[in-house]
Amino acid sequence: MDLEYGMLDGRRPYYRIGDTDGEPLVILPGLSDSLQRDEPNRGTAMALAGLYRSFLDRDVWVVGRRRHIPAGSTTRDMAAAYATVIDEYDLWPADVIGVSLGGLVAQYLAAEYADYVDSVVLVSCGARLGGYGEELAKRWRTMAGKGEWSEIIADTERKSAPGYQRQVLPSMIRVAGRFVDLRPEVPADVVLSLTAALEHDARDVLGDIDAPTLVVAGDNDRLFPEPRVRELKDGIDDSTLALFKGAGHGLATSKPKRVNEISRRFFDGFRGDGLYP
Repeated sequence: MDLEYGMLDGRRPYYRIGDTDGEPLVILPGLSDSLQRDEPNRGTAMALAGLYRSFLDRDVWVVGRRRHIPAGSTTRDMAAAYATVIDEYDLWPADVIGVSLGGLVAQYLAAEYADYVDSVVLVSCGARLGGYGEELAKRWRTMAGKGEWSEIIADTERKSAPGYQRQVLPSMIRVAGRFVDLRPEVPADVVLSLTAALEHDARDVLGDIDAPTLVVAGDNDRLFPEPRVRELKDGIDDSTLALFKGAGHGLATSKPKRVNEISRRFFDGFRGDGLYP
């Protein structure tokens, strides 16, 4: 397995895992990308290799958003920046997985840069946030503005972690915050990312997505409730929905093996009811 990591052009974190001679797979992470405190490192690379082991025969790029996001950036702007990366590193046409905020960005990437996207999997997202999701994003943005990093990280885990971890992790994070500086590398990026998510509404471009699309979500996702998920699926002509019963927003990490198996079958050309969990 090849393993590579660092900063693209000195400003965008990336991890490259798998087989560099394989077909390209580009993964767009969620809000956690902007909450990172450390430079890309081998430990995180190994963790990602474990998380995405279903794809290690491919050339997998986990690419974060640039550090020091320009003020006023939207998810559409972020998609344009990803298109530049895909073009510069000759990754097209790529299969794309977008998770949460990364899924919002991937909607514009697929709609407006069709030549770069072969097929796309949108995980734990909708064409726009749900009402409660908007309340949460605004609350997290306020916390970020005040520098309440242990609180925002604890709250995001409470809303997305699976099972008992939802109860245990927030308390552990708060305790850790008394002794460890949880301030992210670029605090303003958290505020700007949450603002971009709050302003995201891709309903007017979903019909422009020609790439086969798989929407993967939990029916208990409080940020993107089922009606928002179905709105996303119904807006894309060539789309399939895989809805996990009882799962919440943290689907990509609570059920990674199943999500990746379904995504792999989709990328390999399988379509139909067998995709459903």
